[in-house]
Amino acid sequence: MSSSEIQIKEMVAHKWDLASETFDTHVGHGIQSKKERDAWKRAFREVFPEKGLKILDVGCGTGELSLLFAEMGHRVTGIDISGKMLKTAESKAEACRADITFREGDAENPPFETSSFDIVFSRHLLWTLPDPKKAVENWGRVLRKNGKVVIIDGVWDRGTLGDRTRKNVGALLTLLLERKDPRKGHAGYPEELKARLPHAGGAPLEKVKEYLAASGFEEVRTFDLKEVLQAQKENMPLGERVVRNYQYYLICGRK
Repeated sequence: MSSSEIQIKEMVAHKWDLASETFDTHVGHGIQSKKERDAWKRAFREVFPEKGLKILDVGCGTGELSLLFAEMGHRVTGIDISGKMLKTAESKAEACRADITFREGDAENPPFETSSFDIVFSRHLLWTLPDPKKAVENWGRVLRKNGKVVIIDGVWDRGTLGDRTRKNVGALLTLLLERKDPRKGHAGYPEELKARLPHAGGAPLEKVKEYLAASGFEEVRTFDLKEVLQAQKENMPLGERVVRNYQYYLICGRK
């Protein structure tokens, strides 16, 4: 890994270390209701209905969906570049008595043997990787034959005036109506870092399809997350609802 790549990853890790304390309080990160939890379970059962799968959650953050997978009966390993995110994940797993392995690791190059997992899962991750194409290739490496890569991502900032205006209005409404700063602990990346990420505003669905095809994945499918989004909106402050107007998707492919 070059010194430039190391620097980028250190900047990313520092950003998410800072965000770890309040990460789960944000709608779309932490699961806010039983209705949302059940909606996620139904969505995942449609994608991989099998029981007892070995799942690698890359960029697992505070382990919110790692815990959900364990609750569904799967064997879960979570990796993240942020040590503080992982500490939160470990505390949550201990409180729930969930048998999950968490370890620091680079999502672009998971530190596991070839053909180790049935599922490689990522949520809200591709946008923050300096080399997402390499990441998808390496996810294929650690998958067993007929295993699946499952990706949830979106495009939330196309760099347009409309997107900037919507974000600023949403932040102002949250500050005025909820008496809290929605950007606390979740301030955007500095321009220096965004310039070094190919999808700093979100990974477009068509581009992710290209990555999957280039890595040899077959039976590529997208799945509807409307039920999840509807459940999230029920617990969402008005300011955040204003912002939530972007492409959001679940896509999977088979090795």
